[in-house]
Amino acid sequence: MAELKTGYKGKTIYNSTFTILEFLGGGGQGNVYRVECNGKQMALKWYHKSTVDKMKNPQEFYENLKANIKKGAPTKNFLWPEELSNWIDGSFGYIMPLRPKGYEELTRFLLWDPKTRRMKASFANITARCNAAINIIEGFRALHNDGYSYQDLNNGNFFIDPQNGDVLICDNDNVSERGVNFGIAGKQRYMAPEVVLGGAPDKRSDRFSLAVILFRMLFIEHPLEGKYSTPPCMTPELEKKFYGSDPVFVLDPEDDRNAANNQLNTNTLRFWKIYPEYIRDLFIESFGKKSVQPPYDRVIEMTWLDAFVKLRSETVPCPHCGKETFITPKYSVSCMYCGGQLTCTESIKFKRFELPSFGGAKLYEGMTGETDGDFHKVIGEVVRNKKDPSKHALRNLTNDTWSVKLPDNTVKTVDPNGIMPINKGFVLTIGRNEGTVE
Repeated sequence: MAELKTGYKGKTIYNSTFTILEFLGGGGQGNVYRVECNGKQMALKWYHKSTVDKMKNPQEFYENLKANIKKGAPTKNFLWPEELSNWIDGSFGYIMPLRPKGYEELTRFLLWDPKTRRMKASFANITARCNAAINIIEGFRALHNDGYSYQDLNNGNFFIDPQNGDVLICDNDNVSERGVNFGIAGKQRYMAPEVVLGGAPDKRSDRFSLAVILFRMLFIEHPLEGKYSTPPCMTPELEKKFYGSDPVFVLDPEDDRNAANNQLNTNTLRFWKIYPEYIRDLFIESFGKKSVQPPYDRVIEMTWLDAFVKLRSETVPCPHCGKETFITPKYSVSCMYCGGQLTCTESIKFKRFELPSFGGAKLYEGMTGETDGDFHKVIGEVVRNKKDPSKHALRNLTNDTWSVKLPDNTVKTVDPNGIMPINKGFVLTIGRNEGTVE
């Protein structure tokens, strides 16, 4: 069946009936339709018969989809398969939730629109960009913790709300238990080198793909595409070389064969120095020789998570121009937009993270402990003293009372919506976690 017509009714293996409402779009693997199923509007991905014919073992792929539906989504951020159709004329499809309004495919954040002279989609601010990165990292981590890995990963897998960085992860039909390879051909630009060369995908190769996604979210261009890897005529042999047997990072400090230049890597060169050194170092590690060649060492999700949570905590509104910029605890820096001076003299140091004492800096619940927590729930915000802008306090945005031990060992309480002056030597207790002002 080449294409499903509006009004077509089909059955799933769970005896549900679906009705085609409209065609939404098509791709290399199949078409996507809006359908009604069990009284809800959902999305149906229906595979081209040619896609099924190219699979190593179509029945095994079908059974994997069935197993994934039974197991359920790793988190609510996955547009996970919920229904599986019966086979029809050598093909089949699966039903998943529809993408809500307001979400843009990551691809649009990477494309320039010559008519508007803007990117087709843009993050509202740096915080939204950091939130998106954190959400994607957490999605990978949850997926791997459930024993899965991706067969085919690219920028089309992610839908992002540009206002707040919320992420929905789609195309989860290509998710399987680690080490299982269904022969689904991904895009080489996002594949780990060992997969380009014929190896089976696993969580280690996923980590390479994750690094590519994160790099493009920050710098737009591809980390392996520079003067060496962009010939006038790309051939399959060259593509295999540039992404598989001999990939070179455009900002590799030890190998400049593929160095970034102003024609190909304008955004990379423009934004590279804006980001803190700890972010740059992780990308150098992610695309350095030990990562693109055996032993294929990769930056793990927890390391990425810590880095982007830290980056978000150091993102504040500039008091001079109002735009978000980066602050560094205990240093003076310039706003990346207006050049105004921003000075941060203190910070609240918890076991794993540090909160700069600068107006607008936000404290998230997960930052207070040394183990996993909620990195999306804001529990405090640094506020500036209106009479003396050099002084700051932390506002309690929870419904719980905090306690503060002063240098003379007296203890004060901070009620909900109350504030704690950020003075050196103060020790803040939030639940079982402590943070010291330094």
